[in-house]
Amino acid sequence: MTILSTTHLKKYYGRDESLVKALDDVNVSVESGRFVAIIGTSGSGKSTLLNMLGGLDTPTSGSVQVEDKNLEKLTEEQLTVFRRQRIGFIFQNYNLIPYLTAYENIVLPVRLDGKREDEKFLKEIVEFLELTGKLQNYPSHLSGGQQQRVAIARALVSKPAIVLADEPTGNLDSRTSDKVVDLLKMTSEKFHQTILMITHNPEIAEKADVRIRIEDGKIAGGSVKCANSNGPDKPREGLLPRRRQENLPESRGLGGELRD
Repeated sequence: MTILSTTHLKKYYGRDESLVKALDDVNVSVESGRFVAIIGTSGSGKSTLLNMLGGLDTPTSGSVQVEDKNLEKLTEEQLTVFRRQRIGFIFQNYNLIPYLTAYENIVLPVRLDGKREDEKFLKEIVEFLELTGKLQNYPSHLSGGQQQRVAIARALVSKPAIVLADEPTGNLDSRTSDKVVDLLKMTSEKFHQTILMITHNPEIAEKADVRIRIEDGKIAGGSVKCANSNGPDKPREGLLPRRRQENLPESRGLGGELRD
């Protein structure tokens, strides 16, 4: 089932000679439960794309659909509520509130919505992320990896449709980075959670189920890992950028990635 899609998505800044096409006719479709890496260099448009997918910015033209909602058709108030309830965010700088404990940070999105968290589900997340003994700690008393795990728990607790991770390993050392990405992958599998992660690191992107490369505001290619296979990655309908997938030539790029 397709849970997220974009159609002819564009984001332009400036005009005439100063025109910058941050996103230029991006068409992407993602199936539910997938762990997707969006990879690109600095300035490629990957952060702009993530902001559009999360409803944090508005497109110049085109559309973003999450579940059955077209984000551009929602009012500002409706979009705020939809983001809080159906989109989880994991930021590079964690964005934890320093005067709240780890537990209070985790349940904050649910409490802001005037609801109570699902205690059974919360316990399962906390145990899975190995945070049981850290819930009463403040962020300043947690390591970088622990803070990022708190951020992951916070993104999951409201049972969102999608989780968007913005360079979640950017402030971590290589060993901790590997652990965090492995946790994201296991989280996607255990909770059937759709996760989209942007990164500039090909080795990190290799761990994702689906990889989409963006260059100069355009989709340059993508790949899907083949289950139970030692062969090269191959394209599959509905997971790659939605344009002429059958004609994409094979590339020697990122892990069997296909480009057009």
